[in-house]
Amino acid sequence: MNWKNIFSGGDALEEDRKTAQDKTEGNTSDSDPCFTDEYHEGVDIELSVHIKLTEDSQVGRAAILLASTTDSREESALKRQIVKSGWRAVATEVGGLAGELPQKITRAVVGAALNSGVVEKKGGEMHALMHAALEAMNGFISMSLLEASIGAKIAIVRNRFWLAVAVVGDSAYHAVAHHERCGLGVMHL
Repeated sequence: MNWKNIFSGGDALEEDRKTAQDKTEGNTSDSDPCFTDEYHEGVDIELSVHIKLTEDSQVGRAAILLASTTDSREESALKRQIVKSGWRAVATEVGGLAGELPQKITRAVVGAALNSGVVEKKGGEMHALMHAALEAMNGFISMSLLEASIGAKIAIVRNRFWLAVAVVGDSAYHAVAHHERCGLGVMHL
């Protein structure tokens, strides 16, 4: 779906409806690389993504991508790209029961942001950091789920005007039922 077309009056919704209708009617072409009816045993997928950020306000996208990395090599490579653009970035991880997480998250977010130089110990920057973290966590999980176990990667990315906190991870009431979640918070500096 092309969101820019939707907001600028384009007709992307009609195209999406027709594509969905064609698929339900079995009108898929063999040349469509986005559709397959094959399922494979096991999972070993490597995705390469190229995203061009053209505005300072898109800092949240960079944070979501950084929080979505699955190994230290990917994380380091993405942080280098972000820093090369003049922005700052850091990632950390937290885990435990949802009821224990507010203190853990506060320590992890503040510690990572200060130790990496993503933010300075100034009122405005700390305020933006904590509000973005709170917004991200509210999107990630309801704190009413006190007994849910959670594992999450938290990424913090900032530029001159914006600071974003993204949380990507999984949660469940039972270990075998873990499923993915994500949350994002963005604040103006």
